[in-house]
Amino acid sequence: ILHWSTALANPPARTSAAEDAENEETLTGYRSTLHGRRPTLEFHSTKPAEMEAAVARIRDWIDSGVAPQDVAIAVRFIQLGRDAEAALRRAGVPTAVMDRADDEPGVRIFTMHRMKGLEFRCVAVLGVAEGIVPMRAAITPAEVDPLQHREDLASELSLLFVACTRAREELHVSCHGLPSRFLERVDHP
Repeated sequence: ILHWSTALANPPARTSAAEDAENEETLTGYRSTLHGRRPTLEFHSTKPAEMEAAVARIRDWIDSGVAPQDVAIAVRFIQLGRDAEAALRRAGVPTAVMDRADDEPGVRIFTMHRMKGLEFRCVAVLGVAEGIVPMRAAITPAEVDPLQHREDLASELSLLFVACTRAREELHVSCHGLPSRFLERVDHP
């Protein structure tokens, strides 16, 4: 999971030493003591298809013995979390949307911003589509301010990286529509 997620965080190849020196942060030498399964990545044509596949994946985790509260869903914005909650509840899977109730049993649903510092056995990161991750409204256009544009993209990438690295054993990433440009950095199954 860390290896796959690190591929997200590593910037594409640079063309000059000066550009390379600009980015002093690195994950070189970072190691994880846990070794989960290889993450899964799925592309869907519609949101209902993505939700159906996510429910199936989460049911598989629960059926294999993972407690619902040891499963989390990460989304970029809360409406997609509500869509996932509705799909899971229709399937009879208990949920707890974390902006409403911390003590409820069930699959945890968070925005990516709320995932930092948490850890779960299994994590599904949903809606990783272009325009959502990175969120269009969160990105300053390059023609307006190139430096801010790069910083905004780095911030959005960091959100995705944090969400993905919350999984200890299994990570599932999916989207509907056009996949995020960030997913071009990782191996596809």
